[in-house]
Amino acid sequence: MKQQQWCGMSAKMGTVLSGVFTIIATNMYLIFEQKHLGNGNCSEIGPQEENISDLRQFVICWSFRIVLLLSAVTIALGCCLLYSVYAQLYKGLLLYVAWILVYEAVNLVIQIFTNEFSIGEVRVMRWLGFVFRALLHCFGMFFVVVYAHMVYKSQNQGNIVFYDRRVSMGSGETPRRKSKILSSATKQALSQN
Repeated sequence: MKQQQWCGMSAKMGTVLSGVFTIIATNMYLIFEQKHLGNGNCSEIGPQEENISDLRQFVICWSFRIVLLLSAVTIALGCCLLYSVYAQLYKGLLLYVAWILVYEAVNLVIQIFTNEFSIGEVRVMRWLGFVFRALLHCFGMFFVVVYAHMVYKSQNQGNIVFYDRRVSMGSGETPRRKSKILSSATKQALSQN
């Protein structure tokens, strides 16, 4: 059976490329954002901004550490995605999809809160990087979801074989056999036809 392809890639190949992209893009994002995010000292917040909310102040002050933690988890889940493709584990694939949605949502919040502390050119580069990374993650998630569905279907079809007959292990009983009368009557009916 020939696998369906989108943009010249099968679902499995697109999933692998999505995992590799996630690892590389997250490393590049960390390298770029290291100089543009707060390190926990809140020196960027001036006296005119004293009336900001506690959540916003926390995000501004600890933005690089939040991004560092999220990125470490994302890199680990990118590796988990590659292993899930190898081992055909659909739960690992779905975990990756859920995490990428959370990761990009939190990065959007950080981007909005820390936007005013960047100069114009850096602000444009940060937004372009965020938009392109989010779009490519959405493109890759299509392949991941399709491949997770394929793995789930193949695992469920493989398990149907085991539902033929139940044998009770606790009581020591063997499965019932057809009576000899019934089986000889069936043989006679088949031989007459």
